[in-house]
Amino acid sequence: MTEVNEDKVVWQNRFKLILLWMIPFGLMLLASVVYHLVQSGHISVASKNEGYLIQPPVQISKLVLTSDKDIDNIWRGKWTMVIRGGADCDQSCMDTLLLSRQIHIRLNKEANRTQRVYLSDAATLSQPLSEHLAAEHHYLTIAYSDSLSLAPLDQALLATAEARQSEVEFFLVDPEGWAMMVYSAEHNGAAVLKDLKYLLKYSAER
Repeated sequence: MTEVNEDKVVWQNRFKLILLWMIPFGLMLLASVVYHLVQSGHISVASKNEGYLIQPPVQISKLVLTSDKDIDNIWRGKWTMVIRGGADCDQSCMDTLLLSRQIHIRLNKEANRTQRVYLSDAATLSQPLSEHLAAEHHYLTIAYSDSLSLAPLDQALLATAEARQSEVEFFLVDPEGWAMMVYSAEHNGAAVLKDLKYLLKYSAER
C-alpha cells in the first residue's frame, strides 16, 4: 500500500508540474487568438465611454477666468459640461446649450454634482445672447478668458475631434479641473447621459 501511495503522489506531482508548464503556453495561445479576433473585427475592445477621450487630458483649473458669479474653484467637486463660445452663439451653439440643459435636468438627484459653463473668449457677450441665456439658462455659469490663454485647450479639443473627423460641440471637465472628454454632433443626449451616469456612479461625492 505504501508503494502504491508513493506512486500516486509522484504522478500527482508530475501532473501538477505539467499543468504549470502548460499555463504560459495556454495564455500565449489565448492572447494570440484574442488579438486575431480583435484585428478581424469579430470582437470589440471599445471602452465604456461614448465621448472622445482627450489624450492627454488638459488641466484647466489654473485658467484665469472672470464672471459675474463667484467662480473661485469653479471646477472643484463637480463634473462640468463646458460649451466653448464667444460673444455670439450660432444655431449649433444654441442647440448644444439646450442639449446640455436637458441632460442636466435628466440627471435628477445627481444634478447637484454637475454643472454647465459657457466659456467665452470674448470680454462680453452680445446683448441678444445675454438676454437669451438669462431667460432660458438660469443655472448656466458664464466664464470669460482670452483666446491666448485658451489656445492650448482649443488645440487639444480640435485635435481630439479631428482624429474622429468630427467637430467639437462641448467637452467634459472632471472634479479636479481636467478637460478629459469631447462630444460632437454625433453624440445625442442619451450618449452623454450614459457617460455622466457612469462617471458619477464610480466617482466619490464631495
